[in-house]
Order: sequence, then structure tokens, then C-alpha cells
Amino acid sequence: GSLAGRRILVTAGRRDPICPPNLTSRLEAYLRADGADVTVEWHDGGHEVQSNEIEAARRFLSATPAEGA
Repeated sequence: GSLAGRRILVTAGRRDPICPPNLTSRLEAYLRADGADVTVEWHDGGHEVQSNEIEAARRFLSATPAEGA
């Protein structure tokens, strides 16, 4: 199925040993190629959740219409 019209948030650390930045970039390219509207939020850490990611998720979710709306 196509991801056209779907909004997707990806958050990632620039020093993530589990999902290195090059894999995050490849995921972003894959999702965009399938038509997704992708937002990537980076931080300088590793594989932990940082405050900028929480804020990005807050913004993303507040801009997403409720299902069925």
C-alpha cells in the first residue's frame, strides 16, 4: 500500500549505536519514495528519548486530525 498523504514522524539520535543515522536517513528516503509526508527530528544523543523529541511528538500529534474526522 501507498503511504501517500500519510504523515510520519521519525525521531533519532546522531550517535545512536542501535539505529545509526545512515539507517534513519534510508528509512526517511524509503517513506518519502512511497509518498509519505515525513518529519525527522534529530538530537545529538544516542538511543534515548530527548526533550526535543517529546516536543516534536506533541507538535506532530496536535497537528494530526482525529481519525474519522
